[in-house]
Amino acid sequence: MPIRYTDKGWFWGSKGPFISKAKAIQVSRAAHANGFKEENEMTNDKYAEFALTLLHSVTNAHILHLRADTISIHLAMGEFYIEIGELADTFIEAYQGKYGKINDYGNQYDVPPLSPIEYMVGLMEYVSNTRTQLPQDTYLQNIIDEVAQSIASTLNKLRFYK
Repeated sequence: MPIRYTDKGWFWGSKGPFISKAKAIQVSRAAHANGFKEENEMTNDKYAEFALTLLHSVTNAHILHLRADTISIHLAMGEFYIEIGELADTFIEAYQGKYGKINDYGNQYDVPPLSPIEYMVGLMEYVSNTRTQLPQDTYLQNIIDEVAQSIASTLNKLRFYK
């Protein structure tokens, strides 16, 4: 958390006021020595989960593409798995550029439901709910916006182009 000065004194994040900058730094060091982790350290697991969900959505969309009963589903899911793969790569590389390499992605995998619409609605809900738990760097949130747009566009194709 940043150390800052206000008219009330020195603060370390929301902690303070402290009489001097040195005292704010001392409190910061003590907190870190006792296990405090910055936001990017705390959310690395959530980012790894989010990144893995994006990577799995490539496989799941490909499965749904191959299971398709209609050409419209086949084409919509085919476009999605290519687009989401590029967005997943872009997101992960941008995240790692600032916060460090994701080394543990976990090992959970869920096969998609038979309904492509059901899968895409669930994916949209996951993205919408999870994005607020991730650091709010605008460039990462912009990539998440592109992910949400791709999901919404695919849902439009699945629902209305038969």
